[in-house]
Order: sequence, then C-alpha cells, then structure tokens
Amino acid sequence: MSLINQMLRDLENRNTINNTPPTLQHNIQVTHAPSSKRPFLIWTLLAIIATGGTYWAYLHSNTLTKTPPVIIAENNQKDPTPIAPYEQVLATPNAVSDTVPKIEPKLPENNAATQPVPTIQPTPALQPPPPAQPTPAAPSQAAPETIAAQPIKNTPIPPKPALIKQITDKQQADLLYRQAENSFDDYSTINKLEEILKLDPRHLKARLLLAKKLHNQGQINKTADFLDQSLILFPDNLQFINTRAQLFLQQKNPGSALKTLQRIDLTSDSNDETYLSLLAASYQQLQSFNNAAKTYQRLITINPEKAENWLGLALSQEKLGNSRIAREAYQQALSKNTLKESIANYIKQRLIELR
Repeated sequence: MSLINQMLRDLENRNTINNTPPTLQHNIQVTHAPSSKRPFLIWTLLAIIATGGTYWAYLHSNTLTKTPPVIIAENNQKDPTPIAPYEQVLATPNAVSDTVPKIEPKLPENNAATQPVPTIQPTPALQPPPPAQPTPAAPSQAAPETIAAQPIKNTPIPPKPALIKQITDKQQADLLYRQAENSFDDYSTINKLEEILKLDPRHLKARLLLAKKLHNQGQINKTADFLDQSLILFPDNLQFINTRAQLFLQQKNPGSALKTLQRIDLTSDSNDETYLSLLAASYQQLQSFNNAAKTYQRLITINPEKAENWLGLALSQEKLGNSRIAREAYQQALSKNTLKESIANYIKQRLIELR
C-alpha cells in the first residue's frame, strides 16, 4: 500500500508543476511533448489490484457464512425438516429434533483478527411449529377375551353321508306330496307336483297324481307328453300303460293303444280289469272281434256283476254271427240295472231284432 501512496503523491506533484504557467518567451513555438504510457499502466495495475482484493474479500466472507455442502447433504438425507440457525438452536433446544447434529461454523485460522469480514445476514429460517401435545386417547373398550372352547371328549363328529343332498330332496318331495294330496285346488296341486318332480324325478306317486290331474282338466296333449316321459323312466308300470292306452282310444287311435298295452303280456294270467277292458276295447275298434270276445269272456270270469263286460261280449258275438250267445249276453247286461237309459233302450232294440 505504501508503494501505491507514493505513486499517487508523485502524480499530484507533477500535475501541480505542470499546471503552473511558465513565462513563455515571445516567438517561441510550443511543441507537444510525446505522451507517456506510464500513467495508463499505473491505472491498469490499480484496477487489477482492486478487483483482486474485492474478489478475495468476497470469497473470504462466503467461507465464513457458508455451511459445508457435505454436511448439508447429510442433514437433508437424515431429516427433511429445515434446520433453524445455530443461535436459535442454542436458545431453544426443542426447536429442532435432537437427532439433528449441532453444526458450529469453523472460523478461518489465518488473519482472523486482522482482516475485517463483512457480515452477511443469513436468511432467517422458518420457525418450526411447536411440538404437538399428545391428545389423550379415548379410553378404548377392552376387547372381549376369547375363551377357547374346551374340547368335547368322547363325542366324535360323525362323517356326513355322501348322499345327504339326495336324501334332503327326497324328504322335501315327500312333504310337498302330502300337502298336494290333501289340497282341493287343482292349480295349486299341479304346481306342487311339478316342484316335487324337480326335486325327485322318480317320485312315482307324484307322477301318477299329476297325470290324473292333467287328464281330469282335459289337457290331453300335455297329459300324453307327460305319460311318454314317465314311460321312459318306468317302461313296465301298468298304471302309466293303462292311462296312455286310454288316451289313444279317446283320440281314435286303437293301434297305438294296442301297441302300448302289449308292452307287457297279461292276457293269460292278469286279473287287472282296467288293462283287460282297454285291451278288449282296442281289439273291438280294430274289428278283431274274436280276440275281443275272448278278452270279454275273461272279464266276465273275473267280475260277472259288471254290465259293461256282458255288453262287450254281446257286441263281439253279434259281429261274429253268434246270435244266441249275443242275445244271452244282452239279457245279462240288461239285468244288472246299472246301465244308462239310452244304452238300456239300445239293448232292448237289439233283443227284438235277434229273435
């Protein structure tokens, strides 16, 4: 610095001497002395020195106030909460978590006393909110203690039967059948019987009752389809065979009736009057009068008090040309007094013609 001051004094003295107007002689021409480059170099040197000093002071001040980046990076990784200034941490220890390490800025060792350092006021950190006071938890009801059930000894659990579902369906079907059997409403009875067959398709009593209800309501086509399905499940069931043959006779189809009846051969040893009556009627409609007469003769042997059996025999013998046997059969039918008046009148007329 002394060198710079001396140079400044020399420049001031030189300017003072140059500013004093000398006594010029007349007829003396002023000649311009060549300009010197020394002042320009001096000013350039001064500018460089000033710039360097300012830059050094700036670096020195940043060194004092700047926290080492390594420490800041470590603090950011440990706790994202902003750290309050060091003085504030000392004043209020609870302002920052105890887990954050206290960082003291390191002062430079050299020229700490001689060189003045411009203090840069740090930006005040946001004051963290005071720690929330723990709210007292509501008294929770104690969970009921689960008491383990004591194992029951000597009571082994029986294994479930393999057909438990079928047994349950069958029991439910039997219960519905008892309700349908005692019901007087045909519509409700039919619905219950159909539900029974969904639970147990082989419930024979429900099938027989449903066929009877459908036939009584005059639903011939529906009854016929239902009987065909039943005969697939029960091909030798006599009741299904008789009912289906009766429907064929009502529909003027004696051939199908006879074919249905011949599923089983009961002509020689059967005593079922319904089966033999349908068989005889099928023969008679097919004009097989000899087979019809034989069948009616068997019916008379089984039940001689039924007028319809005598009437059938009389008609068959008359067609065969046996007038005497036919007349005797007509008289037996008329003597039972169970026929309708119109049929009785027809028998009387035939007796007159056969004399």
